[in-house]
Amino acid sequence: MKFLTKLFLLSFLVSTAFAVSGCLTEAGTGTESGSTVVTEPDTTPPQSPSADPERTVCDPFKTNSPQARDRGLVGNLFYLTDDQPRYNNLADFLNNAHVAEANIYLDRLFIPTRPFDRGFYTQAGSLVTNASGTTLYEYFGLHMESQLQLSPDEPAGYYQLATLADDGAVVKIPDGAGGWKTIVNNDGTHSTKMACATEAIYLDHNTKIPVVIDYYQGPRYHISLVNMWRPWPDGVSNTVVDPLCGQQGNSLFFDSTKDPVEPKTPFYELLARNWKVLENANYYFPDQSENPCVPAEQPLAILSFTLLNVQRDSITLSWTTNIASTSQGYWKNTATMASGTTAVNPALVQTHTLTITGLSPNTLYSIKAISTTPGGQNAISDERAFRTLR
Repeated sequence: MKFLTKLFLLSFLVSTAFAVSGCLTEAGTGTESGSTVVTEPDTTPPQSPSADPERTVCDPFKTNSPQARDRGLVGNLFYLTDDQPRYNNLADFLNNAHVAEANIYLDRLFIPTRPFDRGFYTQAGSLVTNASGTTLYEYFGLHMESQLQLSPDEPAGYYQLATLADDGAVVKIPDGAGGWKTIVNNDGTHSTKMACATEAIYLDHNTKIPVVIDYYQGPRYHISLVNMWRPWPDGVSNTVVDPLCGQQGNSLFFDSTKDPVEPKTPFYELLARNWKVLENANYYFPDQSENPCVPAEQPLAILSFTLLNVQRDSITLSWTTNIASTSQGYWKNTATMASGTTAVNPALVQTHTLTITGLSPNTLYSIKAISTTPGGQNAISDERAFRTLR
């Protein structure tokens, strides 16, 4: 793909991308109806110590997800000029499009069907335009890259991916032979459509799967891209079909006439069938990359670590942190040297309380508190010792 040679910050990244799209009629053909909605852009530039603010676009769709510096998706914009054909598939877009001088960072891919004609604002507050100076809000595309991973509260196992997209979106993962294979094919010019993977991917908490999501926006004005997955049902080895796979319509899943956009019954039915929108925690940058749109964290510190309520078989820990972070406890039997950790409480808090159970009576234990920030900082308290009650 010729546009890859023009990336500014992406030469070292592994891939994932997302789809936005222009809207058509409910049947998926023709021109879009409805009024244009113009919103005032937030042009306040975030702190970005490692990227050119004139070429950096931060979370243009305002998905309002908690962000970590090592999580998210990164990519670039490409577009068609006025004299080019209006292609209706990603292959033609990628082979013929021009690359815009901007890199895009997203925290996740949750863009419910909504109007979009505000364009892309850089950190410096300028609009990204094509070579003719036209604002990019139709006939553009996105190439996004990341790695998929489980969040701490998701079980290891097989998962089925899906996208809701308007217009074309394709999700690819490595094929095991040095190339890429399409796992979700939602290509073509259409209204918001659900496309589902027909094969599963396996993830455990040590797995990171490189992913590429390519998208193109056809005619103005609506866009949509929601990246979802669900656990593959136990005992099922063939294709898993959801009743909404293949269904489409700009008013099917979301009500874009509301501000903010409101989900409709079919979307809630997806959630009831264990579909989940992938969160910021499910997108992991390569080790050498970070999101310049997220301010660097101050160093994490554990403060006021206290042992409370010692019982025969349990103890309660209390501590504070200077940054909102997770909670976990470590224990060790000083006689047998047996040790263990509690499950991570993923709630991001600064005041932490945690109870460790299953201890032996009248036994000397050492104990530590552990916290981790969204940015990946890990802090461990000084070791304390206590004896359980008889």
